[in-house]
Amino acid sequence: MEIFNKKPAPKEKGRVGRRPKWTQEFAHMVAQKVVDEKMTYKEARTTFNVSGGAIASWVKQYKNGLLSPEDIEQKELNKSLTIHRLEEQVDDLKKEIGDLYLQTRMLKKIVAYSQRKKRENSSVITSENLAQFQKDAES
Repeated sequence: MEIFNKKPAPKEKGRVGRRPKWTQEFAHMVAQKVVDEKMTYKEARTTFNVSGGAIASWVKQYKNGLLSPEDIEQKELNKSLTIHRLEEQVDDLKKEIGDLYLQTRMLKKIVAYSQRKKRENSSVITSENLAQFQKDAES
């Protein structure tokens, strides 16, 4: 059972910080040219119109194996798998909340019913309340 809220669904949170100016593929290509094809930082800076600091960072990531296209694809795959798992968890939690909501309503009805029956039966003399009626009669 799905519980419907009157509030609209919250918006997805965006990235923290600003968007990267260059794509991972572009960074990989520039770092590959600098490392493998022995292009100098200055040549890469003027050719691709990128700062020297960005190139140095990309080269460092490339040498550590963090900038390969396979890693980029793997990161995207991991991200989509994580999103899928989280969506499944949200669906499971919604179902659990629905079940708990129904259980709570049922328990409230049972309590109300038992209180109503107790009030209705309080004037009838039974073995359970006989002692109480005898005390009331003596006073």
